[in-house]
Amino acid sequence: MATPIELSGISVVCAGFFNPAIFQPRWLVDRELITENAAEDALDKIHVTPELSVYTADWLSVQVTLQQAVFATVEEGREFDLRDLVKGVFELLPETPVNAVGINADAHFRVASEAAWHEIGDRFLPKDFWEDVFVGGEWRERSEGRTVGLRTLTVEATREDLTGYVRTEVAPSARVEPNGVYVGVNAHFQLSTSEDERGNGYQAARIVEENWDATRSLERQLVDRLLEAA
Repeated sequence: MATPIELSGISVVCAGFFNPAIFQPRWLVDRELITENAAEDALDKIHVTPELSVYTADWLSVQVTLQQAVFATVEEGREFDLRDLVKGVFELLPETPVNAVGINADAHFRVASEAAWHEIGDRFLPKDFWEDVFVGGEWRERSEGRTVGLRTLTVEATREDLTGYVRTEVAPSARVEPNGVYVGVNAHFQLSTSEDERGNGYQAARIVEENWDATRSLERQLVDRLLEAA
């Protein structure tokens, strides 16, 4: 039986230069990117200043600073709503400087026992290379007798077709305990490549529109592969 995912999320993270005060729920409603009900839901959970705009509007979480814009959801069924919202936002702001776009996914799951939890770390990080360094009475042995364990593993693959990469991170989960495992996938698309070649909102919208399906498919494949390993 497949290991169930207990917590998951999808986000689009953009690096650039933003005006946080613009990104208010009413602005999104007026442009038909979220509903009136979603905007009303945000009223009790909103903080907007010239440097920061942060709130949750029903299924959507927004956090915008001067250098970063994050749009996220924890509802898998809303992934296309998230795609369309981000695409719509940057189509309305085509000249906004956007240096990079990340289409990201994360998942937290629990394995059956502490032994199984350690086995996952042993599979991705063989311990024999490290064990003989940390020997002696000053190093505490873990429950399975080893003195070292995996804390964070990051694997990167660089794209050939676009400027960017995909990073997959595996680590103990800080949100699902005990025996929780975290998997994060960051699909990074670099728009600005030099001072003279700067990305913008129009390009960000195209990246999201043209790469969403393939990116989400790859993210699911990576998460499924790690779930199978558990």
